[in-house]
Amino acid sequence: MIDWFTDPYRTQFMQHAAITALLIGVLAPTIGVWVVLRRLAYLGDAMSHGILAGVAGAYLTGISITVGALAAGVTMGLLVALFDRQRRLGHDSAIGVAETLMFATGLILISRNDRIGVDLTHFLLGQIVTTTRSDIIVNSGLTAVALCIVAFTFSDLRNVTFDAGHARQVGIPVGPLRLVLIVLISITVVVSLGTVGLLMSVAMLITPAATARLLTQRIETMTAVAIAIGVLSALVGLTASYHLATPPGPTIALVTVACFAVATVTTLRRRT
Repeated sequence: MIDWFTDPYRTQFMQHAAITALLIGVLAPTIGVWVVLRRLAYLGDAMSHGILAGVAGAYLTGISITVGALAAGVTMGLLVALFDRQRRLGHDSAIGVAETLMFATGLILISRNDRIGVDLTHFLLGQIVTTTRSDIIVNSGLTAVALCIVAFTFSDLRNVTFDAGHARQVGIPVGPLRLVLIVLISITVVVSLGTVGLLMSVAMLITPAATARLLTQRIETMTAVAIAIGVLSALVGLTASYHLATPPGPTIALVTVACFAVATVTTLRRRT
């Protein structure tokens, strides 16, 4: 049984893949807790589509994919904030309009070069087994930055999440904190590019945090449980994909859903 877990990691490419899986297993659930508590799951999904414009633009111009994706994420966040100023629109409508603009732009950019459509499959579906040492360094830096931002703003994020009106009265910058959260989501999706891919990034962002939400109420405990589920799902999914010859990204995503299903059944039994 132990060999089933250890055998895949005798090669360097799988060791690199495991490190990358650990990074996203820690980062995505940490940010996902705030996304779930603030009911911004749609924003996470929309961000994964909107960043496509940055990835495609980076391919066309020859700049770093990471830079292009981050730029697209920040741009989408600013657009959401701008559209939110229209009081007749709901927050979900603002997100939907921004997503449409960014996603459509990405598709148009892809159509400008036949090669892009093939190469982008790597980022849409994820290809964790091709992770290089430089990818690990970049992702480690982005993860460290995101976790430091969460630690620094933790108290303010908690106050804004549970009572935005009171937070505003005591001088907590509610608007800027919303933008900070959007940037954190962008970073998470960017780190997910080569791991579970753009299309599955919402799985690691939302599902472990949603599972933890079913099991506990305290934010600190919820974060710890979500990270444990994220790391477990990433490593089990990666290992299973090796043995089953399935794509790593979707396999990892299915493991997160399996954890959610177990937590759902457990909580239902407690109530009966």
